[in-house]
Amino acid sequence: MDMLTGIALLLAFLVVVVAIIRGQSPIIMLLILAIVWAALAGIGINDIQSKVLQAGGVTFASAVIIIVFGAWFAQVLIQTGIAESVIRSAVELAGDRPMVSAMVVTLVTAILFTSMYGVGAAIAIGVIALPIMMSQGIPPRLAAPAFTMGIGAGTMVNLVQFGTFQKLFPGIEYGGKELAYWTVGGCVYVLCAWLMTAIVLKRSGVRQMASVDAAAAPVRKRTPYYTYIVPIFPVLMIIFAKWEIIPTFLLSIVLALALTWKDRSLQGHVNLFNKTFFDAFPDIATIAALWTICGMIIVCGQMPQVSAALKPIFGPILPHTPLQAAVFFGLLGGICSIYRGPLVVIGTGAAVLALVLANKDLPVPLLYSLWLAPTVMQGSVDPTNSWTLWTIGYTKISHGEFLKTALPFGCLMVAINSTIAYLMLAT
Repeated sequence: MDMLTGIALLLAFLVVVVAIIRGQSPIIMLLILAIVWAALAGIGINDIQSKVLQAGGVTFASAVIIIVFGAWFAQVLIQTGIAESVIRSAVELAGDRPMVSAMVVTLVTAILFTSMYGVGAAIAIGVIALPIMMSQGIPPRLAAPAFTMGIGAGTMVNLVQFGTFQKLFPGIEYGGKELAYWTVGGCVYVLCAWLMTAIVLKRSGVRQMASVDAAAAPVRKRTPYYTYIVPIFPVLMIIFAKWEIIPTFLLSIVLALALTWKDRSLQGHVNLFNKTFFDAFPDIATIAALWTICGMIIVCGQMPQVSAALKPIFGPILPHTPLQAAVFFGLLGGICSIYRGPLVVIGTGAAVLALVLANKDLPVPLLYSLWLAPTVMQGSVDPTNSWTLWTIGYTKISHGEFLKTALPFGCLMVAINSTIAYLMLAT
């Protein structure tokens, strides 16, 4: 009986994966999956509404709050002009050298997104960085992934990313050898993006290409150089002062305003403080909804009736040892994260995560570290991701052009980082 139920649950899972790949709303499809799974497993209506929908819906509420503060801090960096000043100064140092400019954009974007978060933050940086690259003759099909992969590299150590996933992977901490690996992983992603840049520009012969016109954001007055510490200040506070994430973001917001105090009056500071908070909410609407629904999926997947039915189906497929996990994510993590595939945790991968956690075969810090590379790849190479989709539209390229350029190097990053994670954390 469990086997038949498990097959029915698997079929429901596959239907949802295909529906999301074809463009259906992940929020709606995952909500349906949570209800259908519970019903197929024989869970009663009272337990569905109380344990799956209600309890599951609030399970990761604290993760949404962390996302709010991360998006708020990003808005402060944008509206004070600090983020724009950092990236323009860095690109100016590169001069009229397209390859160096593209590499600098990737690196500086990665540094900014160690603490910035949200589609609004990505757009605000993109409207500065992308026109700079394309005006130097860098083809749009390269400029787009050079920018989004920089976001992904920064996300490897991003405080919001960690703070939210800490709820999914209980027991992980921002420090120790895990943080050392995440930092190395971010560097590997930058290097893979640089390799992509070098190969594409060498093949295309950028000097023979005409520059591409793109609407640039108005240039604002530069903030002083000492303000450039603000984007990495939250990371430093967490590592060295051992502060919690929300107080760290609050202090960082105050610091950003204090270091740009000459630009506005006291009332102007108060107004900007309030405005950036409200401006942060459109950035997080979709991701907040996904976190809420994924809580339902994970709670449902861990209920005895569901886990017992799925274990015979997924047991032979899912990894049970660190080496198996490294091979599993190294080979499948890249390709199975595109179009919100089955290894995207904030997606149908929530169901897979529920099963892996229920098995209790792998140390949770190792599991998170192995899952991190596919996660950040989805956030920087998957065309259905919000800021990746915006970047593709802004540069006027097709999904196919973007993936042809970015996908091989994203998969390379996942394979390399899976190997490094095993060597650093499991041996």
